Amino acid sequence: MTTRLLTTIASWFEARPAPAAASPADHGAWEQGNDAIADVTRWGWLPALSGVALAGDHAAKAHRETAAAASEV
Repeated sequence: MTTRLLTTIASWFEARPAPAAASPADHGAWEQGNDAIADVTRWGWLPALSGVALAGDHAAKAHRETAAAASEV
């Protein structure tokens, strides 16, 4: 991992102010929209990553079983 990558990841979790052109009435909607998009981009990859981890565990187990069966024959 590079320092640039870690800095980019850290920036995802920083609070960002609303644009100066937004009126006080629009501020709540703007922040809610930003929060929703931030949550999706931060956490949307977790199910896929979990699936990859499970598939890796399954593949390793299947390989060990196949290798053990081949060595017994």
